[in-house]
Amino acid sequence: MNSAIGDNLPKVGPNKLVVEVLRDGKNGPEVIARRETTNLVVNSGKQQIWRMVAGLQTNLFDQFRLGTSAAAANSAHTNVLSPVASSIRTADQMTMDVGRTMKWVVSYPSGGGSLSASGIVEVVLLNQHTSPGGSCMMRAIITPVNKTSIDKIRISYNARLS
Repeated sequence: MNSAIGDNLPKVGPNKLVVEVLRDGKNGPEVIARRETTNLVVNSGKQQIWRMVAGLQTNLFDQFRLGTSAAAANSAHTNVLSPVASSIRTADQMTMDVGRTMKWVVSYPSGGGSLSASGIVEVVLLNQHTSPGGSCMMRAIITPVNKTSIDKIRISYNARLS
């Protein structure tokens, strides 16, 4: 993970998703847009979690994908509704605190050939790095953000078992 992205990770409450767009500034990366929202753990995610508990499913929820559909999250959703091409990315970090909260962090880098997209509003957490992406655990909708080749995106997601 790029240390500049990993430094000063945002504080995220339980069952929250934070999306930050960063751009290199005079003193290092600066947050130029920040979105925070709750998420919906969808039915397929709940089913796959139970399959993991029972030893019937070995794929971890460690893949993120971005999309552009602003349709409200629905428990029947299994992926993004309008995927951004080449946006499936493996989490850079997955940690569990001493309680019941799991945290995922993923970064989309800047530079030539990096992801560029307008109107990113969907974020999902998937259990496979394939297209269409396996089963999603959660889906969240944010107000739109844009990413150019000079921007980085950092997504932090916390889920608490209650």
